[in-house]
Amino acid sequence: MGEIVSPKEVAAQEQFAEFQHLCDQMMFWINYKEVIVWPEDLKTEHDSQVILKQKYVKFNEEVAAQEGHFNDVMKLADLLIEGNHPEDIVIRRRREELKQSWQRMRKLALKRQMLGQEELASTQPIEVVQPDEAKKLPSIQSVATEAKLLRGLLEDFLRLEQFEKDCHPTKTWINETIGMMSDDDHLSPTNLNAKMENHKKLEEDVMSRKNRVEVLVKIQAHLTDVLKLWEVLLAATELKSIHMSQAWQLEKFNHGIDNMTAWLAEVEATLSSQEFGSDLASVELLTKEHTLLERDIKTHKDIIDIIVTAAQQFSECGHFDLKSILSKKEAVVKRFDGLTPLLAERQRKLGDSLKAYQLFHEIEVEEDWIAKKHEVIAGRGKDIDTVRALIKETQAILQAMQVHDPDVQRVIQAGQKLAKGHHLAEEINGRIQKLSEHWANLKERAFERKQSNQLVLLFLFQIKD
Repeated sequence: MGEIVSPKEVAAQEQFAEFQHLCDQMMFWINYKEVIVWPEDLKTEHDSQVILKQKYVKFNEEVAAQEGHFNDVMKLADLLIEGNHPEDIVIRRRREELKQSWQRMRKLALKRQMLGQEELASTQPIEVVQPDEAKKLPSIQSVATEAKLLRGLLEDFLRLEQFEKDCHPTKTWINETIGMMSDDDHLSPTNLNAKMENHKKLEEDVMSRKNRVEVLVKIQAHLTDVLKLWEVLLAATELKSIHMSQAWQLEKFNHGIDNMTAWLAEVEATLSSQEFGSDLASVELLTKEHTLLERDIKTHKDIIDIIVTAAQQFSECGHFDLKSILSKKEAVVKRFDGLTPLLAERQRKLGDSLKAYQLFHEIEVEEDWIAKKHEVIAGRGKDIDTVRALIKETQAILQAMQVHDPDVQRVIQAGQKLAKGHHLAEEINGRIQKLSEHWANLKERAFERKQSNQLVLLFLFQIKD
């Protein structure tokens, strides 16, 4: 016989299962919101102050809505701990993990808000901090570093100014020379010698300045290369920022996938278990546990929906590891969908086990009835009175058996019907076969004992005469 579980222990198991489920839901929601609260796309140049504020207000509203659920889980944990629950250590650990995750998410949200304010403040005029407002004077090293940086900027500015001074006369001379080279004076045949002489001087002047212009051309070429490289650097930096944000989001997504995978493995192992109870009490307990598990599976559908939604968002933003994300999402969804037939199969087998042990109980009742009748039939009479009493008892048993026979046949037929396709078919067939044999044996023994007692009674009468 299996160990009988008290109603108090069953209630404790149900409370612990509910606490575990609520913790799983809150942890997954927190992990999902951590992905949302700190993405890089919240600080793009296209987001205005109003949009950033609206996003943060919406996030705060969602957190406020969930804060009640968080407090309920904390209160349930405190209640179970105060009640000295058998799983006290696990409850304390999970409560602390949930509390830390909640606080971490709130800190990230606050940091996100502060960063948004700093970015907006960078577009406003800089306020001068008065000496009495400064919390700490800058160190000599920081002042020296800033002075060195300022000196470098000034030197760059002087070089740029000198470059512009050098370029201005050159541009002026080129424009003037282009004007002289473009006039139509040479088309007139007068004073050609003077014109030739003047053109020759201009040509020599142009050639003498060729090196300086070529230097400018080289500078322009280098500037073009630098600008191209700068654009490449900016693009690479932006892509790296996006990838870093996506990597952080992926870590949270994978954490949720790992939790779901571990839960699926545990549920699959439970549903695939061949333990269907060893008696009526244990089968009833397993049936209650199965009902709780069925409820837990239904509530985990919300987490599956969150995973599907997150994968869809990653697909829309072009995540760099999208192939792996979709593969993991599809694997988890497929395993979750596969729980439905396992759940139905185990529920069917538990129902069959319950029917089987109910049948075994009925068989035991019939076997006890048969055993008691055998004790009566086994009696021996010593004189005429006791033999007569035994004959009456045997006759009463035969009549009782005639009345009780439909009940025995009903149990046997129910067993034969239940055994078809049952996982306990061998044991069921064995028990109903024994019951059928014991019932037939009782009939035979009762009839034989009646006849033998009648012969003994006749013999006793003959001796008496």
